[in-house]
Amino acid sequence: MARKSDFDLAAELAKPSFTPAQRDAPALVELVVGGEDPAAERAAVALAALGDAGRAAIEARLAGNAKIPDEALDAGELSAGATARLVGALGLGARRGDAIARSAVLARSRDPEVRVRRAAILALGKLGGDDARDALLARWDAHDVTPDERRALAEALGKVGGDAALTRLRALDPGDDAELARRRDRALLMADRTAKRGDESSIATDVPPPSALAVRLRCKSGLAPLLREELGTLGIAAVANRDDSVDLTLDRPWSTLYRSRLWMSGAIRMPLASDEPPAIVDAITAPRVRELLRAWTRGPIRWRLSFIKGHKRAVVWNVAKDVTARAPELVNDPTQTTWDIHVDEGALELSPRRADDPRFAWRVTEVAAASHPTVAAALAFVAGARDTDRVWDPFVGSGSELVERAQRGRFGSLLGTDLDDAALIAAHENLESAKVTAVLTNADARSFAPGPVDLIITNPPLGSRVKVDAAKLLVDALPNFARQLAPDGRLVWITPATKRTTPVAEKLGLHLAQTYAVDLGGVRGQLERWDRRSVR
Repeated sequence: MARKSDFDLAAELAKPSFTPAQRDAPALVELVVGGEDPAAERAAVALAALGDAGRAAIEARLAGNAKIPDEALDAGELSAGATARLVGALGLGARRGDAIARSAVLARSRDPEVRVRRAAILALGKLGGDDARDALLARWDAHDVTPDERRALAEALGKVGGDAALTRLRALDPGDDAELARRRDRALLMADRTAKRGDESSIATDVPPPSALAVRLRCKSGLAPLLREELGTLGIAAVANRDDSVDLTLDRPWSTLYRSRLWMSGAIRMPLASDEPPAIVDAITAPRVRELLRAWTRGPIRWRLSFIKGHKRAVVWNVAKDVTARAPELVNDPTQTTWDIHVDEGALELSPRRADDPRFAWRVTEVAAASHPTVAAALAFVAGARDTDRVWDPFVGSGSELVERAQRGRFGSLLGTDLDDAALIAAHENLESAKVTAVLTNADARSFAPGPVDLIITNPPLGSRVKVDAAKLLVDALPNFARQLAPDGRLVWITPATKRTTPVAEKLGLHLAQTYAVDLGGVRGQLERWDRRSVR
């Protein structure tokens, strides 16, 4: 298709919907050569995505380029800066698996121009591999390395790692070059963590803590009262300190908490004097924290630090350096972390990252707007379990509610209906994974008659991912629900519009027993239990 005469490639690159074609490769190269960001950066990424065509365009532009002072350049000739930017683009292609681009970057690490070598060095650090390490070590040992190049080499060697890289970094004397010292320290951290990645690391969830722990469990907004109540049934006292979390004291193994099905994430809270780096280092290396990490970690203790607001990368690196110096057994490794350490509200939160949580292993597939397992678990908790329950989910989706009801106790039978065959397939796969038997049928909730049922449990299709007027659907289905409910039957659901559904439910003789305002990721609703009371 012919393009308009005012087509602007740089402007088009800023649009997520635009995908450059192979014919754009020469023009993309010129955007990189021009060096005007963000267009130059986007153009380099686009060239890498074009594969062979992108690399060929870069190589054609680089061909015959000589070392020429910038002020003496004629039209079409490349400056050292432009050449360096093109080498960086080749590095992006190499990261996508382009072997020819990789060879070109390796060759440029020996380029006579410092700026070009530096670009190649930085690219090789991101590529990794023995050939990249060998090329970097060769430059490190060269007699003509400039200070700026030495800084780039230190950074790159930290990324590729290896014993030889560690040896050179440890032997480096940065003198009064503060930036080189900073990059060396960071590189040593990175190289050391890479060297230790061969050993597996996981959380020992079956081991009691050395001492009682303050734990915060987070849940979907609005479910905290239910989570507190569920924990109480398990003999665990908790306080709902806000609508999306509860606090408790844990003196048993972490796996004890897996008996509760309503929480999403958990963290151990330790005292923190302030959010200044020295206080964070003191908290992480405190004897109680180190004792816990040793007791609950199998293999290397890997950790990473984050903040509630902003990345604070400089603080993260400084803390990592000081923690490593004070407690060498704690390995700062953001990529393969075992523990997430988070600074939050005057406390240091330690979240077990590599813990085997078996609660929702049944979930093997999903459909649009399917319930989060903890939401389905909340519905099942509110519904309660009776040994003879005949259970119907009229909007079965991926089967979460039926699975979670089965987790709560014995039942008579399970039935799920939906008008979407893809949903029924997903529900079948999840139920099979959970080893739960249910009958699944393509049927309309507004008219299907399964016979008397004791429990209707469902989360109707909600959210922007489905184009359904959920409130109207529920209003239209309510009369049929009321007809199908047996005496003493329960309807447990989430409605997005109580002003529309409540009058209808009351008119049909249903009685509201419980209600909770919930927020399902931007979709607000009311989790309700309605009872059909038997006539005495």
